[in-house]
Amino acid sequence: MHRARSCLALLSLAPALVAASAPAPTAAPAKSPAPAAAPAAPPKQDSQWVFSILPKSLQKNPRLELTVITEMTDEGKKLPPVSPDKPAYYETFSLGFHQLGDAPANEHTLKQDDIEKYLIRSLATNGYLRAERPQKPPSLLILYTWGSHNMLTEGDDENPALSGNQIARNILDRAALVGGAKFAKELLELFQEADDQSTAANATVAPSGQPVMTPEMVAFANPVNLFKMRSAKNEFLLDQAASDVYYVVASAYDYASATTDKKILLWRTRMTVAAPGVSQEQSLPTLVLSAAPYFGKDMPEAETLSKRTMREGNVEIGTPTVVETATPEAARPTR
Repeated sequence: MHRARSCLALLSLAPALVAASAPAPTAAPAKSPAPAAAPAAPPKQDSQWVFSILPKSLQKNPRLELTVITEMTDEGKKLPPVSPDKPAYYETFSLGFHQLGDAPANEHTLKQDDIEKYLIRSLATNGYLRAERPQKPPSLLILYTWGSHNMLTEGDDENPALSGNQIARNILDRAALVGGAKFAKELLELFQEADDQSTAANATVAPSGQPVMTPEMVAFANPVNLFKMRSAKNEFLLDQAASDVYYVVASAYDYASATTDKKILLWRTRMTVAAPGVSQEQSLPTLVLSAAPYFGKDMPEAETLSKRTMREGNVEIGTPTVVETATPEAARPTR
């Protein structure tokens, strides 16, 4: 429990501590008065700024924070590259919609047919095409799932509703969706290091009997916060892992092995979008279509993207702006 609370406290304190450490803006030097002239028309107000200060739920075209990570297995790396000139053919199977964590009771999502439609369109960008038997038989089976992954709410000290391991597992599971297995492993190591550091700091006391370092000092110097301040991408990934997200996961298996006891995973693409202020219905199409360049491409780290989407369903898809789930059970492929 102590370790989980430390992890949550570090993630929540970091933004405030970083903001507090930033230097205050200095006032611009006064300018000499300009010669008298006819009054100019006031500059036109930027409507984009007006909309950006509104909550996302009230914006007509909110900006979405997205992450995409594709991880290839050793077997997947042995295959020849896939491209529009050298396509690979697949069949799909849906593992359905899943809510993870403390999801709202009235959550709505897209229909399976809609998710598959966007996925098919996105996969085609890199040369992954629907099989057409018998002329174009499948070499891949792509299993996909989607849903929400939300923070767990911890009870009070007298009546805790959750164990520390449950809370930590919730964060790390979401970290795997956001940044892949490597990022989740790194975050676990940072949590452990921060917890050990906090324990050591509390054990060191001054002559007065008080800890030498205040909780704020410990939080600011902890490895998680230092990792977050290292780059804008690190901050993006940690913020995404510490918040509610919607996700889509597509896993490509060798078709011949998919219905056997030894399924061969070739690659897995995980996609997330920050959930606060937006619905699945308006954000998931943009999420899946923005991931198009990354399907089947081995990525050393997650890509962070910022995209806008239209509430009416018109999805704006262009060049993205850069700013382990369990192995599924054998399933009969769709024809």
